[in-house]
Amino acid sequence: MDEPSSRKKTWCLTAQAFEELLLRLDADQERAAAIYENIRRKLITYFEIRGCYLSEEYADETFDRAARRLMEGAQIFAGDAAGYFYGIARNLIHEYHDAPWKLHTGLDDLSPTRYPSEDPDKSKRLEEERSDRERRVECLERCIESLQADSRDLIINYYQGETGAKIKNRKQLAERLKIPINALRIRALRIREKLENCVENCIGSLPA
Repeated sequence: MDEPSSRKKTWCLTAQAFEELLLRLDADQERAAAIYENIRRKLITYFEIRGCYLSEEYADETFDRAARRLMEGAQIFAGDAAGYFYGIARNLIHEYHDAPWKLHTGLDDLSPTRYPSEDPDKSKRLEEERSDRERRVECLERCIESLQADSRDLIINYYQGETGAKIKNRKQLAERLKIPINALRIRALRIREKLENCVENCIGSLPA
């Protein structure tokens, strides 16, 4: 069964898009951050009471989708920001309940060793995908090592752990850096953009 679209995004949030979203909430950076945190808390509660155990992740996905729509030309007005985000959240909760991806594993997700293919073309494709993943992992490790120590520590801690542990790690990281969660997210997005560019350049330099 397919994952809900929130779990397989083809569009990635950038720091620029997130900053633009905050600007639409309020021209003043501090007020925008306060509005963001207030709406985020309400969205987390919204998802929790509707049985979504990934409430914080889905709250962030709500903002991600809003940022994407904004970059595509949609209008978000500060006076009606909460209503706009709740509209997106309603669609997300329907996707969450209609596609329980967490309970199923499709045959196509199994590795070649667990689900061997008799089709030589498919076997070749799976082998190419495996090789590509290995190359990307190798390049990612190189690129992470090339980061400055503080950036490396931030990005590793930001994405470390499963959902519950990850949320706790991010809160602790923000407290340690003495910055709000939205500022932490912007920093992580900037580092991730740098890593993505580094990985692509690295892959292009590896022998075929």
